Amino acid sequence: MAEPITVEELDRLLRDKVPVTVVDVRLDATGAIPGAEHVPVTDLEEREWPWDRERLLVVYCQHGRGASAYAAEVLEQQGFRAVRTLVGGLDAWRQAHGAG
Repeated sequence: MAEPITVEELDRLLRDKVPVTVVDVRLDATGAIPGAEHVPVTDLEEREWPWDRERLLVVYCQHGRGASAYAAEVLEQQGFRAVRTLVGGLDAWRQAHGAG
């Protein structure tokens, strides 16, 4: 089961340029976290993803509940070893960055 990561932790990783892949699994990528890759949760099982399976992978949805947890499970089943889910999702990101 994927461990959660807070907005503050993700901010620190991005600021410190730690290798991390951020994946937006919402159906609509409007207002995504800068630099995030958009892969709708409905597409995750469709193919193998080219990301490094050892690299930290942070997935998020709108609220940080259902879709991101499901996405993390799918990615872990595909062999990704360092999957984390963003606590509070995009809502928490926007609130922390004054955009929500």
